[in-house]
Amino acid sequence: MAYVFVSVMPELEEHRPIVAGSAVGTLLDAEKKIYLWALAGFVAFAGLSRLKFVQSTNGTRSNYGGIVYWGGMAGWGIYMLLIGYLLLHREDHSMVSLWLFVLAMGLHILMMDNQLVEQFKDLYEPRGRMLLVACLVVGWALGCADALPDSFTSRLFAFVVGGVVITSAHEELSFEEGGRFGWFVGGAAAYATLLMLI
Repeated sequence: MAYVFVSVMPELEEHRPIVAGSAVGTLLDAEKKIYLWALAGFVAFAGLSRLKFVQSTNGTRSNYGGIVYWGGMAGWGIYMLLIGYLLLHREDHSMVSLWLFVLAMGLHILMMDNQLVEQFKDLYEPRGRMLLVACLVVGWALGCADALPDSFTSRLFAFVVGGVVITSAHEELSFEEGGRFGWFVGGAAAYATLLMLI
């Protein structure tokens, strides 16, 4: 969360003119369009986070549960693809920025992986994890090929920002298990301090 608010939100602002400049005749305020993309990512991944594994009353998986699982995996696969693509398309191309991105996204993906293991159990492991890793690599390869125009990359960036905010908040602020808020505050303070010092 600290990475998103201290490092990524300012970068989102830098993408705003690119998206505004590519807006074609719209009723929407072109200057605010980048934030609509972030909101779309927030809403889309809020829905994805709410997917629950459905079991029938006798404890076996239902067909509906499989549909929920594969629908969720499709969404998370796209999310991983976007993260892989954005690995090479950050506003700041310095090595420090790269390592901060890798550290923050690595921790975020680890948290997301734990959530998927908990949610889908043996249905997810190990094939689901391999699918998501493959999506990350495909996204990185598309980034190497510079496959998308800047205006679309800026929209993807905003969409992923929204997704990172909701998935991080959902997992890091889960009050169901208790005792996480202190760790959340300490981690946010420590990482924000590191970002401010760099």
